Amino acid sequence: MLKLEPNIKKNLRATGRRMTRTRQAVLSLLQKTRQPVSATEIFERLHQEKVAIDLVTVYRTVHVLKELGLVLQLDLHQEGLSRYELKEGRKHHHHIRCQICGQIEDLLLCPLKKVTKLIEQQTQFIVDDHTLEFTGLCPQCQ
Repeated sequence: MLKLEPNIKKNLRATGRRMTRTRQAVLSLLQKTRQPVSATEIFERLHQEKVAIDLVTVYRTVHVLKELGLVLQLDLHQEGLSRYELKEGRKHHHHIRCQICGQIEDLLLCPLKKVTKLIEQQTQFIVDDHTLEFTGLCPQCQ
């Protein structure tokens, strides 16, 4: 398994939780995965690696890791399922998903910074998060 960032372990300890084998396995998988993955994909990949885990435990684990701010949950509208990616060391970003093959790419920019400020001025809300999903055709599927 890959070495996890010390901040992750510290964050777990600060909330009275331990770094269990299950959490270590899920975090390690997310750390080496290039694209956001679903709970089912996490389960299948860990099963291939001979990690003894069931799907319910995967769901519970990603839920806890999300609550702790260690994992981002992406609810991609077109797919109707949640995908997860490690938050540690990543800047705010959006995604684009191919409508044919399902490939997901990170968009390392946020075109909504000015819009967010306008929304805050207009509504008196403090915007703490937003999501933006793009879909299209990747170069291989065009």
